This record gives sequence, C-alpha cells and structure tokens, in this order.
Amino acid sequence: MAILHEATKEVICKIVYHGAGKCGKTTSLLYMNHHLPPAQRGRFVTLETPTERTLFFDLLPVKAQAGEYKFRFLLFATPGQEYYDASRRLILKGADAIVFVVDSQRERMQDNWEAMELLEKNLKDLGQRMDALPMVLQYNKRDLSNIMPPEDMERRYNTRKLLSFPAVARTGEGVYETFLTVAKMALTRLSAPSAEAAMGPLFRSLVFSAEDAEKLGGMLDKLNLEAGLRGSLLVDESSGILGSRGNVSNDDAETLGALLASNFAAAQELSSNLSSRGFVGLTQRGRDIQLRAARVDQRRFLVLVTGRNAERKALKNAVTYVKGPMAAWLQQLDAVSPNRLDRFHDLFSSVASLAVAGMRQP
Repeated sequence: MAILHEATKEVICKIVYHGAGKCGKTTSLLYMNHHLPPAQRGRFVTLETPTERTLFFDLLPVKAQAGEYKFRFLLFATPGQEYYDASRRLILKGADAIVFVVDSQRERMQDNWEAMELLEKNLKDLGQRMDALPMVLQYNKRDLSNIMPPEDMERRYNTRKLLSFPAVARTGEGVYETFLTVAKMALTRLSAPSAEAAMGPLFRSLVFSAEDAEKLGGMLDKLNLEAGLRGSLLVDESSGILGSRGNVSNDDAETLGALLASNFAAAQELSSNLSSRGFVGLTQRGRDIQLRAARVDQRRFLVLVTGRNAERKALKNAVTYVKGPMAAWLQQLDAVSPNRLDRFHDLFSSVASLAVAGMRQP
C-alpha cells in the first residue's frame, strides 16, 4: 500500500522479498546495505534466531529522488520457515511489489514450490490476488555447482512469464538489477487506475494531501491536550508513520514506524492464537513513560505516549476518539484516494525510471 505525501512530496512503497528459508532474501538486503551510499539507505534492522535465520523480519529502507519528490522503498525480507507463517502474513500486508527469491539448487525444488504456495495462500488470506501485484523472480545461488539450468528454472517457476534475474546475493550479482526493476514496477502501477482497482482493501494506496496533514495534526494536538498525552503517532502497518505530534522521536520514521507496526501486529496475532480474541490495545511501561497502542482500523493504529501515572478516564476517552472521529475521517480518506491518483499520472510515468536510475549502483 503506497503512501503519497503531497505536503512533504514523499512517496513510500513497500517491497517484500519472499522465498524459502535460506534462499538469499536477507543476503540480498545485506548486500545493498553494505554497498549503497549512506545517503541512499536507512538503518538496516534484523531480528534473528540463534541459528541466524530470520525470525520476524529484515528491513532496509532505500532512498531515491527525482525532481522535488523523494522516494522511500521499504524492503522487507520475510521469514522462510513454515512455522513463522503468521509473521510472514503480517509482513506481506500492504505490499506494493514482491521479489520472489528462488534457490537454484536442485535439492531445493520442493522448498521453492512450497514457498510459492505459501505466498499465494498468505496473500489470499489478506484479500489480495497474487497476480494483481507486481512481481519479479530472482534466481539465486547461480555460483554453485548443483544448480538447475536457466531454461529449467523458467519452465518450473515462471509460468506467468515474469521478469527474472540470475543472481548471486553473496557477491551482489543480479541483486541491484532485481531491485531496480521491481521498484520501477511498484511506481508504474500507481499510474494505472485499473491496477489500483484490482488491489485488495489492505493494499490500496493512500494519497495524503497538505490539507490532510494539517487536519491530522489538529486531531493529534486535540488528542494530546484533552488526554494529557506527551505525544501521539498515527502508524500505518505497511508503510510507517503517517503523522506525529508532541514529544516523540521522528528522526528515523521508516524504521520506527516498521518496528511499531510489526510489534503491535505480532502481539495481536499472538493474542488471537492464544485466546481467539485479538488485542484492541497494547501497553508498554517504562520507568518514566508508557506507550499505549490503540487500533484505529484494519490498517492503522495510534501510539499514545503518556507519563507513568496517566489518568485512566482520559485515556479511555482518547481511545473512544480514535475509534470514532479519527477512524471515520480515515475511512473517507481511503475512499477518495484512488481518484486523487489521477493527478500523479504524469509524475509516475515520467519519474519512475529517473528515481531509480539516479541511484548510484554499488
């Protein structure tokens, strides 16, 4: 679900690297993290098990610019193990494009197929058809001796005739080309109304105008004042922070938003698995402050920053406000956003290539 901030002239897209365990998803992100100039990347974040497999997600923000507009591509790598299926589904929510990483080794054929089937199942569970999302294939580990020939790879894994790239993630071969292609496809989709119409509700883009930013700021200021909050943040589960007010850190919005969204969503999933009843709120308590997360709708939640001795009634009123006027306003915003995309047609058709071509290749 791309986010277009007209006020700040920023476009945020989410690209998910998916595939079997140890196929090279994390290695692909690590290569770009180590070789892209600091100005073109954010902070790489990973959560791992003791066996060095991705536990929940890897995240690398990649940055580009064309004219007045800044582009942020949030690159996520999903966990490959089947028992992390819930985590994988959470990370796929709101994806704008998919890189499916295929392990070229002959003995991994079944693993690749199972990963493809899981991808289709997870997207279906989220209300999204796999063939509606831009997707490219990255045939990884082409430097090994026990690999399948390219024509066999195409015949087995590329029945949709997608763009595909041979790669060696460890050395970077094919990694950057794969990313550039999928980034352009994610942007180009935004200029096609028919493509946007095919998206499921959790995957449709949001256009955030200057007036919207001012409106949201006023709502958060009102919330902070009336509930006695130190600060508040509105977080989109797929694309990070939509707005914040008060005493909150916003130096690294991409990483902060991803961490907040993923942890809140994971807690909800855990609650659902244990009790069949999802969280409506989640509280983290520190020495001086506490954070309370309150869901606004299917895609967004609010983080309330309070002191340790926050008044319960005021917090309850704040949550009521979140579920009332704020949720209603966001619903209206979702409804009008597809029509607003029309005015960006020239932008995306003309600068999609420029945005990524302007990046320095590692």
